[in-house]
Amino acid sequence: MKKILMLWISFTGLCANAQKSTIPQVIKAFEESFKNKDYNRLKDLLASDFTVGVGDSSSNEFYLTGIFKAFPVLDSLQVGKSVVVKKETRVAVDFCFHGKEKKVSEIVFNAANEILYVTFFDKLYRVDRNAAVQKVASIPFEMIENAIAIKIKLNKADREFLMLFDTGADGMALNPDSAYKAGVVVTSNKSTSVVGGSQQVQYSANNTIYIGNQTIPNQGLVIFPKSSVYDGLFGANLLRNYITKVNFDTHTIDLYNFGNYVYDGKAKPFVFDYQTGLPVVKLSLTFEDKKTVEGNFTFDTGAGYDLIAYGPFNHKQDLQKSLKTEYTSTNHSLGKQTQIIGGTIPNVSINGNNFSDVTIALQEYQEDNKNWASADGSLGIDLIKRFNFMIDLLHKTMYLEPNKSFKKMGSFYLSGFELEFDEQNNLIVKRVLDSEKDALKSIKPGAKVTQINDYEIADLRNPEIIKKLKTTKETRDFIIEQNEQSVRISL
Repeated sequence: MKKILMLWISFTGLCANAQKSTIPQVIKAFEESFKNKDYNRLKDLLASDFTVGVGDSSSNEFYLTGIFKAFPVLDSLQVGKSVVVKKETRVAVDFCFHGKEKKVSEIVFNAANEILYVTFFDKLYRVDRNAAVQKVASIPFEMIENAIAIKIKLNKADREFLMLFDTGADGMALNPDSAYKAGVVVTSNKSTSVVGGSQQVQYSANNTIYIGNQTIPNQGLVIFPKSSVYDGLFGANLLRNYITKVNFDTHTIDLYNFGNYVYDGKAKPFVFDYQTGLPVVKLSLTFEDKKTVEGNFTFDTGAGYDLIAYGPFNHKQDLQKSLKTEYTSTNHSLGKQTQIIGGTIPNVSINGNNFSDVTIALQEYQEDNKNWASADGSLGIDLIKRFNFMIDLLHKTMYLEPNKSFKKMGSFYLSGFELEFDEQNNLIVKRVLDSEKDALKSIKPGAKVTQINDYEIADLRNPEIIKKLKTTKETRDFIIEQNEQSVRISL
């Protein structure tokens, strides 16, 4: 019986080896499928982690069919020398197109003789995986309205535009007045995703961004109503073109070319998913009743909160039963409104970094609008800005380095306010949650809280004092400074 078993193992091993195509066979099949512009045949030759440029494997068909359309019929592939480097086989090839100059390239294979990438394809999207990585620009930013504010120029306009850098945006948006001043030409109408659903917008192709000493051509943008001090927002426009490092300590964004990047810091690599065109990371959430759930959250510097769980995820995990409601409100996302409830959860874990007493918003679930969300929620700026972070889209990896704000107390809800400590450790009003209360109608975001009951600012920096104030059933007396005046209100 043992002998039969060994023969069977040997036979199956021989079959497996027989099924493995040689590299010359794969190249020949690749050549034929490219000549016929046959993506369905070509995709069987690709490794599971094959990508074009900084794209995701789910976008391979989009990229490859686009390349088929952009070039004439392939006459032949001229195959040169091959070299093995770290279990990868790199084969020199020339793409010879009818009536065109040949395109010099390498086809790179893994140990299973599957195609990992083609350098010719990558170069079409300004990517060289083997290039030495160097910093190409350093861009200053400000924090305005709790968001990363960058100045850029657009098209042929002389003026600068104040833009929100939003990693949760897969492109660029401008308000109508700014679009006019930038010389934007509307080319079509499109449907775009916002929190809670989708929206029809005007779209413009072939715009040019000028940022620092860098030029980013051929950029699309959509036009949205003005809703803040910003001219607009952008996100993936940087991430798709540069390794992007954001430093909240120095208020700078450093841009590096894509290539053979070697990280030399102390943070653990944090691999993210990019199938939706946005960076999506795994988080672990623990609620007061000890319930712990894991979810996939968009890494979203444009979201002005700690964390929001979208309606479908809230419904699936029944999160509202585990959250003590501290306020109800409405979320606004580029014109789309959805109802939310807010509360605080004991812990959120981000790639091994734990944060206690985190505010969270749960979006309402709508049965007639249950399929809009491509992620479980969004990780917002209030947690993100505790790190200096780097995003390397080519390798789908980010690095989160704790900064000087890492251990700072997070925002909290109290008596109709959302309060937080600013960079100078002042306690300020971040949002007025209950604007229907007469006492709160005159209070604006940015007002400074100097005392609550008998606790002065030094006492209020103690998390235990905040917990005591949140649980007391007695009236809370606030002393608030606003417009160089001090007012006392009881809530």
